[in-house]
Formats: sequence, C-alpha cells, structure tokens
Amino acid sequence: MNWPSDLTLYPTYLHSRLRKGIGLGEGASYKPWLTVRGVGSRGSSPNVMGIKVPRRFECLSSLETIFLYQAEREPDVLDIQEQFPILDLASTQRLCAQLHVKHTRRGRYPEPFTIDFILTRQRAETRITQARSIKTPADRAKPEVAQRLNIEYQWSNEIELDWAVVETEDFTKDLLSSLRFIRRWFEDRFTPKKESASRFSDAFNRGYEVGTPLSELIDAAARRSRTKAEVA
Repeated sequence: MNWPSDLTLYPTYLHSRLRKGIGLGEGASYKPWLTVRGVGSRGSSPNVMGIKVPRRFECLSSLETIFLYQAEREPDVLDIQEQFPILDLASTQRLCAQLHVKHTRRGRYPEPFTIDFILTRQRAETRITQARSIKTPADRAKPEVAQRLNIEYQWSNEIELDWAVVETEDFTKDLLSSLRFIRRWFEDRFTPKKESASRFSDAFNRGYEVGTPLSELIDAAARRSRTKAEVA
C-alpha cells in the first residue's frame, strides 16, 4: 500500500517528514511513520532487520515483534509495512467529529492515525491488502484505545480495506524466543548435513514434551545426538 508522493495533497506541516519519505513507499523503500526512538517505546527488538523485506523494521512492543516474525514466515506475504500513517486527514477528522472522538494531534495540528501493520498478500492472481492492529485485551478495554481502533476500522471500511485486531493472548515470551531462534537459522543461511539433521530430528522427537521451552528441547536433543546447539 502506498500513498501518492505529491506533497500538494497533504497539509504543509507534514511536508518536512514526507520529503524524507517518512510514511511513504513500499517494500524496502518504505519508512514507518513512528519509530522506537521517536515514541520512547521499549520494543523488544527495535530496528529489526527484515528477512522477506530487506530493511529495518520499527517494532514498538514485543507483541509487534512476534507478529512481524510470524508474517515473514507466511509464503503469500509480499510486503509488510509497520506504523502505517492514515494520511487521509480529512476523512479521519470527519469520522472523529461524527463519532465524538478526539483526533490525535501533534502540537496545534492534527496528526495522522497509524495502523500497526499493513500486509500485502498474493492470493492466486490477486493481490490483497490487510490492516492489522496489535493490542492486548487490557489495552482494547481502555476507552481511548477503543476509540482510536474504531476510527481505524471506520476509515478502513470506507475504502474497503480488510482491518482487524490481532488476538495476542498466545504471544508469549517463549513464542518470541522460539521465533527468534527459527529466524536465526534463515538469517545465517545455515544448511545442516543430511545425516546430522536426521539424527538431531530423531533425538528431538524422542524427547519432545508439550509445554517445554524450545531452548530446553534443543539442548536435550543436541546432547542425545551429540550436536552443538545454540539458542538466542
């Protein structure tokens, strides 16, 4: 998904950021509207280097990091854009007025709402775009958060964009650790020998127990198969 680069389409107070490409572009050229440094967030993996899309991603929380890692593994995902701004300020201001919601602001001026992730997928011969917001149940229960999410939903509905809130109940620290480990294998382009891989796989399956952290399962399988293992 990409906004037009013609600055005359946007309020002048946004031009300084738009000239730098912030909020614009697709694929490796996209620049997120928000950054970890800019919002003072302590995301678990700020400036994550993408695998499927070769650029640095700004994850503002561990939940966003997990979602990014999962999206990278889905074969039909072509592009991932995080902290995507809704630069259609006329529409979001209209919706806020209709729904009696306070529009986000930066100083005196209306600030674009941002959607946590935009995914572009290839489904058969068709490309589809999805908007996904990453919030915990506790956050969704907060009135101000629920109002912002409703504005995202209403705007997305008007332009026929598939929008949804991602269920995050299963986004645990163990899941994040496991995804990081799996991702490292791809990052390092590690290719095991067939015999060693088969021996390790057999040892892993023999010792597998539901609920055991992946790092412990790997260490145990490495000992059984006499294979060196390393988990981040």
